Amino acid sequence: MPYKTIIALHNVDDDNATIAEAVNLAAALDAHLSVVVIGLTPQPPMSSGYGAGAFEIWGAQFADMQQEISAKVDTMEAWISSHLPAEPLTFDVSQEFSQSGIMARETSRRARFSDLCVFTGTYDPDSYLMQQALRGALYDTGRPVLIMNGKPCPLNDLKRVMLAWDGGAQASIAIRHALELLGNADDVQIAMVDPTSATERYGDEPGADLAGYLARHDIPLSVTPLASEGRTVADTLIRHASDMDAELIVMGGYGHTRLQDWFLGSTTAKMLAGAKRPLLLAH
Repeated sequence: MPYKTIIALHNVDDDNATIAEAVNLAAALDAHLSVVVIGLTPQPPMSSGYGAGAFEIWGAQFADMQQEISAKVDTMEAWISSHLPAEPLTFDVSQEFSQSGIMARETSRRARFSDLCVFTGTYDPDSYLMQQALRGALYDTGRPVLIMNGKPCPLNDLKRVMLAWDGGAQASIAIRHALELLGNADDVQIAMVDPTSATERYGDEPGADLAGYLARHDIPLSVTPLASEGRTVADTLIRHASDMDAELIVMGGYGHTRLQDWFLGSTTAKMLAGAKRPLLLAH
């Protein structure tokens, strides 16, 4: 499926220049770019020694937040207009500032009307805003999410791609979203950590079914079993992505329950924190 609408989620605290790669990406793919400046509003007070005055303080903080994000939207529009490439590019800039419990729902709603959701800056696993925004973009949308980690990602001319394959549905969905991007690649590797044959996930020959599927799409590929040798799955994948200098890692996002994945950690969370290169995720 061609990417005709790209939504880029921009942290209100990030520099405008972090959106440059999203501008370049939309221009390369001939796609409309929709930038959403996101921020969390201060929580209303539950109770305090200030009594009713606490709500006045909170109201002032909320007004300041509105003013800050509105100014950021205006600045962003001007910045994009002045940094457009030679080819025509259509774009819009809007804002989404919500309380923490609402941000995921709102980013999910917006992402449904795009072909690709992009996080342009380096993903901060300690940022509650980024956690909520990613949670919304990844779940309940049916759309892929590209974490660019501040690096260029030539989606229209990728050469080296690592497919993190665990035989699961989420990884299969992510690879399906990436099919349009793999045609020009020179090196596409199906990377599997400690695969076991004759299992429900991998079948009699790990990676063979996926390799056959991709070969029928004329995608050059190799099947690469990786031995963890005491490392975690994430560390093993990150090391191999570095060894092959992958321009993009494609993988499923959060394959177990959301509660387990989000709060107890997962391979996806560790990859987000440690890969330091673009990741295409889908759920």
